[in-house]
Amino acid sequence: MDGQLVRVCLPSHFLPELASPVENLSPEVDELRALVHRLQAENLEFRQQAGYWKSRHRDNLKRIKALERKGE
Repeated sequence: MDGQLVRVCLPSHFLPELASPVENLSPEVDELRALVHRLQAENLEFRQQAGYWKSRHRDNLKRIKALERKGE
């Protein structure tokens, strides 16, 4: 049952108009979970891209230093 909303049993004297907002939350929770999943995937992609460009920058700094030493 992890990650699932459970339907709550309400007493017979409970007002039905109060139960409606709780039932309406389920689709919103599903939408939010989908959004979180999409954002996590996007975040992973951006982190991978950042790692790639950091490595390219590091390689170019090494190349610049080597050219500077060669020119001396």
